[in-house]
Amino acid sequence: KYSLAFLSITVWHCQCVTLPQLLVRHGLFPTAPFQPCMAVSVELLVFYRAVFERSCDAINALAAVLHTHYTQ
Repeated sequence: KYSLAFLSITVWHCQCVTLPQLLVRHGLFPTAPFQPCMAVSVELLVFYRAVFERSCDAINALAAVLHTHYTQ
């Protein structure tokens, strides 16, 4: 389902919606507000936040994050 590498794609959009709006609608968070050249998966950001919130004990953090991620 997910790639373990960067993907390079060309995105076409009309004047009625900005590129950042289009990326967000498709689950990607742009790295710049006006002309983003990269975007990050919102799911990855959610996962990163969960790791950060539970980062006091690395092994327990990883187990808790994986449990949270796979039970949603």
